[in-house]
Order: sequence, then C-alpha cells, then structure tokens
Amino acid sequence: MAARVRGVGPLLVAFALVVAGCAAGRETRGAPPPVPASSSTPASASSAVSAAPDDGSPTPGPVVTPAAATAAGGWRYAYVSDRPGSRLTDVTAAGPREAWAAGAEEDRLLLLRHDGTAWRRAEPPPGAPAVPAGADVRVAASGPHDVWLLLPEVSAGDQVESLTAVRWDGTAWHRVPGRVEAPAVADFAVLGPADAWAVYGADRPQAAHWDGRAWTEVPLPADATALSGTSPTDLWAVGSRRSGPGITDTELSQPAAMHWDGRSWRLVPTPSYAFPPPKPPEGSAGLDGVLALSSTDVWAIGAHTFNHGETDDEPPDPPAILLHWDGRRWSRHPAVPQAGYCCPRLAPDASGGVLVVTGSPRLRDTWRLAPAGGPGRSGGTGGTATRLPRLPAVPGLKRSQFFTPEGLARSGATWAAGTLEADGGFWRRAAIAALS
Repeated sequence: MAARVRGVGPLLVAFALVVAGCAAGRETRGAPPPVPASSSTPASASSAVSAAPDDGSPTPGPVVTPAAATAAGGWRYAYVSDRPGSRLTDVTAAGPREAWAAGAEEDRLLLLRHDGTAWRRAEPPPGAPAVPAGADVRVAASGPHDVWLLLPEVSAGDQVESLTAVRWDGTAWHRVPGRVEAPAVADFAVLGPADAWAVYGADRPQAAHWDGRAWTEVPLPADATALSGTSPTDLWAVGSRRSGPGITDTELSQPAAMHWDGRSWRLVPTPSYAFPPPKPPEGSAGLDGVLALSSTDVWAIGAHTFNHGETDDEPPDPPAILLHWDGRRWSRHPAVPQAGYCCPRLAPDASGGVLVVTGSPRLRDTWRLAPAGGPGRSGGTGGTATRLPRLPAVPGLKRSQFFTPEGLARSGATWAAGTLEADGGFWRRAAIAALS
C-alpha cells in the first residue's frame, strides 16, 4: 500500500482544494495521483509478477490532520483518499511495523501498504478483477511474506458468485488454486501459507479452509461471523446458535464461541442472555467480533436485541455483550456504555489491553479496557472503561464527519480502516485512523 507523508502544510492546502466544491452537497474530483500501470498478465498459480518498486510517490490523498491537533492519547488521521466514493473494507497487520489495507475506488481495487513510516499505494495483483459496488475485499496475513487478498469473481452479468485468493510472498503475487464458493464471507484469517480460513456468516454454519492444496468446506457447530487466533491450533470463531441452553420461544438465538485445536471445531459454553418480563418479541443474542491476544486472553463482543416495532412498550436496548476467555471459561465483562450506533468492534491496544471501537462521529465512541488481570477485567477490581479522545475535525467538512471502521489491526499503531462521510453523505472517502 502506498502513500508517503511529505509535509502537513501543503497537504492541508491540497485537501482544502478537494473539498471546496462540497459546500453545495456535490463532490469535486481532484486530479488523480500518479498510479503505476497495472500489468494485464493474468495471475496464476504457476506465474508470478513482481510488485512495482517503491518509488516514494506521494500519498494518493492528503493526510488532513497535523499531529499537533491530535489530543494526547487520541485518534489521528493517517490517510484520507482524494477519490470520491472510495472505501476501505479491511486491514491487517503483517509484522511489527507492517500493515495492509484493501478496498475499492469506483470499481477498481484499492491496495495500501504501511512500511513502518507511512501508508503507500501498492501495485494491485496483475489481472485483479473489478470490485462491484457493495462487494468487500478481504485482506489477512500471517507475516510480511504471507499476505492474502480475497477478491470477488465477477460473472458476465456483473454478479459476484465466488471469491478468488491471491497471495503475496514478499516478492510477487501468486494466484491460489481453486475458489471460495460464496459471493462474500463474514471474516477471513490466515495462519500460514498452507492454513487460511473464511467463515460465511448467518444461516450458513460452515467455514472454507485452505490446507495448502485446495479449498474445502468444514462444518461448524454454529453460525460464525468473526475469526481470530494465535496459532494454527488456537483459532476462535464466534457468532450465534439457535439450539441449546437459553433458547426459548422468546429468545431465538444465543452467543456462540467455537474453538479450533488443529483437528476439529468445538462449541465452547458461553453465558446466555434473556430479557426480563414483559419480554419483547423475537429476542436474539449473538457475537459479531472476536480478538485473541493470547491463548488465555480472548475477547468477544456482540449484541442482545429484539425485533423492534412490534410492540408499543419497547424496552431500551441493552449494552453490548462483552465476553472474556481466560483459558478456562467465557465470562461476562462489564460492558462499555451504550454508544447509540451500530456494531462495536475490538482492537488490540498499545497497553496490552483491548479497545472497543464503534462507528460514530469522529470515532468518539472508542473505549479502552484494562489488560487481562488489571482493573476492568472480569474478576478484576472494577469494570470502568476509559473513553478516548476522538478524531480532530477535518477542515472544510461539515455535518458530523462520521467514521465507519470496517477493519481494525495493530502494527506499530492501532489502525482503523473504513470510510469517512460528511455533508450528509454527499462527501465520502476511504480513510485510515491511527491510535499510537
């Protein structure tokens, strides 16, 4: 991925030019940055094409926030694209100082790489397919010489029917034989060159597994929406189940946590959730995210909700479900305050603890939880979460400046990759925020 920061002052001027046409609710396209020409040679398992060398080219979009404007301990912008409608859909750490992010500019693959200094535009794999609107590009890595992209395969009717994987070995991209037979996956994880997993999400309790030879489908004991692990024999998938303890006529699903030990997937008991009487209709509980810091320090987050609009006397939405695994059992952790926005996510923190990050205006709903064994951990000496300073305002933009993180990773800093929207959604850009 590519984008070098050369100086803040000129970048702010460039950014002002980009947004000048947005006051009336319309986007003004700036001059596109120089992008290395892509080879048209198709990538295959038997042929590899080297990525373009790093030419030190400037960022494709200005870094809009000077460091001095960032509150101590808070978020800052590391990258904002100058391309209207661009988006990032995933980010991964590939080493102590290396990270990759992926998404799309219009229907073209957007690929960025952080080399320990700055985000730079990276040359896409040769023959990279179009990325239709609404399609996600997944990126995952086990190290700097093992970075994977999961790309949509587009049919003649512009429909995504399956996914193709390509792998970066530190020198060139290689096509991974076979395909994942699904138009999308809920999450993707790579534990080594011969060990990659993808889960399909709700209503399809299966995983796709690459074993170094082929993709195979592996049954799961419950639906899975997220993956995280520390080794090929210590992988967690979380989601929801529709049978077993806690399932009633009014509670239709419960959280599910599944563990892979290198041989099989096993459903591990988790707490159940239920609304007090009078119960709202169609209650459901499930997990949407998981973060494995070690074999004895795993966090999972989700929601307990119901079918809104079915009754006049609705209860308030409960706080997010927050669970912790200590190597023996899953236990409830005091949840962060209700954010009011959808879909909190988990990220590793520099302190060794965990961050809860919710898409919100300027990432104002970010909370730091203490490391395992410290204050705030289940069984510790409290449950207080610390709210972090939010992103500074981007000059020239109005209307909330809502940041939606689509992926979180830590490599030198904690990265939140997604989209920044302002002016009622008329202004939208791929963006990466950093938390040191």
